[in-house]
Amino acid sequence: MQQGLGLQISTKQQLKISTQLVATMETLAAGTEELREKIKKEAETNPLLKVTEKEPSYSEFSDRYISSSGKRDNYSDSEPYDPDDSRQNWMENIVSGKESLEEHLMKQLGEISTDEETRRAAEMLITSLDKNGFLPSSPLSILPEELWDEKDAALDLIHSMDPPGIGAADWRESLILQAEEKGLKDDELRIFSDLIRYELDDLRTGKTAAIAKRLRTDEGEIEALYEFLKTLTPFPGREYSSDWEQYVIPDLSIKNEDGVLRMRINRDALPSVELDEEYMSMLSDLKGSDDKESRDATKFLKEKAASAESLINQLEARTTALEKLGALLMDRQRDFFLNGPLYLKGLTMQEAADEIGVHEATVSRIASSKYIDTDWGIYPIRNLFSTAVETADGQNMSKNAVKELIRHIIEENDTGKPLSDQKISDMLKEQGITAARRTVNKYRKELNIDSSFDRAK
Repeated sequence: MQQGLGLQISTKQQLKISTQLVATMETLAAGTEELREKIKKEAETNPLLKVTEKEPSYSEFSDRYISSSGKRDNYSDSEPYDPDDSRQNWMENIVSGKESLEEHLMKQLGEISTDEETRRAAEMLITSLDKNGFLPSSPLSILPEELWDEKDAALDLIHSMDPPGIGAADWRESLILQAEEKGLKDDELRIFSDLIRYELDDLRTGKTAAIAKRLRTDEGEIEALYEFLKTLTPFPGREYSSDWEQYVIPDLSIKNEDGVLRMRINRDALPSVELDEEYMSMLSDLKGSDDKESRDATKFLKEKAASAESLINQLEARTTALEKLGALLMDRQRDFFLNGPLYLKGLTMQEAADEIGVHEATVSRIASSKYIDTDWGIYPIRNLFSTAVETADGQNMSKNAVKELIRHIIEENDTGKPLSDQKISDMLKEQGITAARRTVNKYRKELNIDSSFDRAK
């Protein structure tokens, strides 16, 4: 009997530890808005959790708007921006009113020549889209029976509209639609689709060799498709959402201040969370009371106090982990923060994990769904990681920097004739960078730059 009881206690204790660990890992991986929602839900059911919202300033709101507008794509492509111009655009939108997704799509539908039945079906589907730009249920459940035959034509019509990926069933289908729109086809599209559907978890933790084997391709192809994936938008409708929570909020900033890099954690992005002293005092006063009502109240308050403390500890662990990662990035990507995207160095999550002293998966969680504000724009933190390309003189250069160099070569070409992928490959080789024609082709597509044939039109 005693042995069985001991095993039971041990099992329960292990389960408790695992639950706490899972909660901490989830908090590490959560983006700012996801965490705000988690805090809100906990506060609704936990009187011992005291939550104090922080009033956003004008500059915070304008930064959020800039990040969620068309400038965001530029940031992810590492292009510099003019803050004054961005704030002017923000003010103009405040005055004129931001175009909704439905308005944006209906305007396009009005400019497309199609039959009346297909147009009616498309209108009904457009008005049913959620804020992400997705259909919340099957098209046949939305359309009346007399328009069922128009479903495919109406969907094709919507899928051809801007922004790409709109009208999908979910974010996976949206990413695949965007890849098709950007020119992926045949084997490349098949591999990309399988990556999205089945391999994202392993992809995030860098298991490219195993993925390549399963998908019957080479590791370089998987890495190139992963870089391409980072240029896409999983929720295309959010750009047109007026909801406050859709704006990107940088989690930290690293900027050049008079030649010195300064890192700041954005502590105002989340509300202040602490234990409510009044309820804690009430719990203290109940100690020693032996009636059933007091015992029940004590039990309830202790459980809620433990839950509140757990959340507070998770948030503190997230901030500490973010500070460590930010310090490492400030050191390892110093040239990038001082001089711009062309100076981004190769840095893998495994290397970061080894330096910080954590597991690679932990670094992946810390970087997930988080943004960094720099002098060169706002970036997903993940964009500061990539494998290295070694130049002829032994310098470490990231793949993202190579992509940026390809962009510069194309934009600064003054020969009067668009450069082919092979010519760009040759020009990179002259600079000591080895990138095959096929690699240049992939990077160019990821940059959303047309082929030399299309650019010559």
